[in-house]
Amino acid sequence: KNARSALAARKDEEAILAQTLDLMQKRLHLARTPRRIECFDISNIGGNLAVGSMVTFTNGKKDRSNYRKYKIKTVGQADDYAMIHEVLTRRSRRGKESGDLPDLMIIDGGKGQLNVARKALQELQVEGVDVIAFAKDKSDWQPDKGQGERIYLPDRKNPIVLRANSPVLFLIQRIRDEAHRFAITYHKKLRKKAAFRSALDLLPGIGPKRKKELLKHFGSLKRIKEASVDELASIPGMTRLVAETIHGYFREGDGSSAAPPD
Repeated sequence: KNARSALAARKDEEAILAQTLDLMQKRLHLARTPRRIECFDISNIGGNLAVGSMVTFTNGKKDRSNYRKYKIKTVGQADDYAMIHEVLTRRSRRGKESGDLPDLMIIDGGKGQLNVARKALQELQVEGVDVIAFAKDKSDWQPDKGQGERIYLPDRKNPIVLRANSPVLFLIQRIRDEAHRFAITYHKKLRKKAAFRSALDLLPGIGPKRKKELLKHFGSLKRIKEASVDELASIPGMTRLVAETIHGYFREGDGSSAAPPD
């Protein structure tokens, strides 16, 4: 009985999502029903450790096997447009070569980001993929009244504003929020890893190989600080003398101010 109820609920959910995707095609004037949607977001602080994220929703549901993370390689400053262009170019080039492209790409941003994304696709002569942008208008942010969320379409001057209870708006919000979460999570991971490595650079007697082994074995600066001399000395390539030096470095307080908090 429970299995039948679960199956019925699942079928109802799939039917609702299918209706929502059909409605999305009509409301956003898409070329076809967006069975596969990819959403892109950029995360960076002043251009440092900038990353891009791509999340995929297939038939309205998360498709985690097709999530992708991008380290920004060609942009050294805080330039959101250039970063969007790089990520869309890398994604679209791979997709065109493999014949694996979505029905719809959603860009987290406004008209500027939309134009940059379209330019990236045009440069690669990618056809048959709809592109829209989705952004908050902070000057009119009243989500409970359906205000503040703007959908930007190609070759359309004014953005589309959907009512607060629109299933299309709700789905796009879910997709955008998931892309943002995925980008932020990856960015934080890189920041933590970079802080850890920079802290290890301050330790006496630690070269690239020992740093790699410490990172692999302990995983955090806190665990290194708490490790005994014997534990430190057990690391491949570590001598007891260096282990004692590291242990003393933290015990004597020399590393308390030099090393960033874990």
